[in-house]
Amino acid sequence: MSVRSAIAGNGRLAVGLAAIAVLAVAGGAFVANRGPAVSSATAPQPLVETPTATGPTRKIDLADLPAGRTPQVAYVSGRVIKGGLGSDITVPGRQDIIRAARFEGDALVILDVGTGATELVRVSGSEGIVPGSKVPGVASLVVSVGEDTVAYGTARTNADHTRRQGNTLYWRNESGEQQQLERPDDWFSDVLAVAGPVVYFAAGTDRDDPAATLNAWQTESGQVEELGSFTSPSGVDFQGTSGVDQISGAAQTFCSAVRNLADGKQIWRTCEYSLNGFTPDGETIFATPDFRAEGSDPSTTALDSRTGAVRRQWTGPRFVGTTAEDDNHLLMVVKTGENTPNAIIRCSIDSGACEVATPMTAEPLLLPTS
Repeated sequence: MSVRSAIAGNGRLAVGLAAIAVLAVAGGAFVANRGPAVSSATAPQPLVETPTATGPTRKIDLADLPAGRTPQVAYVSGRVIKGGLGSDITVPGRQDIIRAARFEGDALVILDVGTGATELVRVSGSEGIVPGSKVPGVASLVVSVGEDTVAYGTARTNADHTRRQGNTLYWRNESGEQQQLERPDDWFSDVLAVAGPVVYFAAGTDRDDPAATLNAWQTESGQVEELGSFTSPSGVDFQGTSGVDQISGAAQTFCSAVRNLADGKQIWRTCEYSLNGFTPDGETIFATPDFRAEGSDPSTTALDSRTGAVRRQWTGPRFVGTTAEDDNHLLMVVKTGENTPNAIIRCSIDSGACEVATPMTAEPLLLPTS
């Protein structure tokens, strides 16, 4: 897909949110989805096609980037949920926002409530936090691209931040259908993807270890199938065909493997990158180095999901978080250094060209996988 055709028609737009884990829970990865095309009245202008240097690496100078359209996925700026489908929604209070998603015209928000605990609340744009909507212990949240299906799971903790056994999964659609699955043996139940009535989730098997199984919950029948060979699953593509497994390498190094969901076989692995999420078509995985410095990374890389080959890499600023906006475009929170303002930029995987999606701000910015 060319940059111009993807931008003009918006390609397949990823507006679903990632599953994450907080505190002692294994991290989740963004699950992209296929989305609606932007109407001709709101279609953005194409990225400026600047020829790239030989090779896939593109060094970014933030001062030279042109201004582009605002993000087409939901994101958080300070305490305001913006982007995606709907108007801005302000989250009241002072508790840190861990994740936020749009659903049924409102917002679902995971808040840090202190002492290692979290809770999910529903926020109305006109009324604030909806009474009776609080669900304690929620640590992962995924909303489908059409914002018509949501799934979330708990990772309950004790006051000393240790895990508490016995967790719950929730699923609901916009028609009001809802299901709940109790997992009494799970040390965490981390939702990684939701595809219609099917919820993919990681189930913690040890109190003090990130070991987990990958499972598919058929909400219509209530059946749960364990998908073999995964040891610490962190992501599933939207098609439900492959997933990312966190594995150990030589000399206690950190590695990531891509596996087929059907049989658990490893497609490829890397000990150079941490694999953080898929584009909506499942063709590309975005990644960062397997270390973090000052809460940011020195690069973001787009890898071919079938082979692991580098398709594009960006360097220059510090990269704080990344998500897929559509098949060919990544949104990235970037800053120039520690304690500096941040912004969201948009970059094309095909050409490497980038533009500014939000201006620099001192307010914290949060993308689905940040």
